[in-house]
Amino acid sequence: MLTVEELRRIASEAGIDPAATEAAIEEVMAGEAPAPVPAVQVEEQKPELPVKKSKSPSTGWIVASGAVGTAMGFITALPEAIGIPAFGAAVMYLIVRAVQSMKRGTQLDFQLQNFALWFGVFVGGAALDVIPVDEMFTGAFLVWIVTSIAGGLLVKFGPREEEADAEVPRLGPGNS
Repeated sequence: MLTVEELRRIASEAGIDPAATEAAIEEVMAGEAPAPVPAVQVEEQKPELPVKKSKSPSTGWIVASGAVGTAMGFITALPEAIGIPAFGAAVMYLIVRAVQSMKRGTQLDFQLQNFALWFGVFVGGAALDVIPVDEMFTGAFLVWIVTSIAGGLLVKFGPREEEADAEVPRLGPGNS
């Protein structure tokens, strides 16, 4: 059994407020039992578990990528003065999606968005029939392969959001 002085020393080492320690000691010494905790209050307090973001593919972003790709395909099939910036805009959109997928570590989500984008570019460009379909398919296919590899490596080896948790300062002996 601990003495009152040992209890004060332990509380002090643990960083507990001396006033709170004295109040607890007085309560125990007076023979008062601590107030019971109502059952309702206990049921309302549920342990907080860390929530991880879902790594399943985001259907909305896949559809959006296909829509952006189709729009860019229509624009890309127009004269070069308009088509080349549209192609660049499609690549920039894909880079943004790759960075967001990298932070979450969702490789499948990025690859499906990448495929939807370039398939949309092919469909949009082929629909205008300005560029021959086989050339449009070959161009979209080659760019899809290159962006799949480059973006896939970015998603695979880039920093993740979970890694930021390791930098959170922890309380411990000597830390305040």
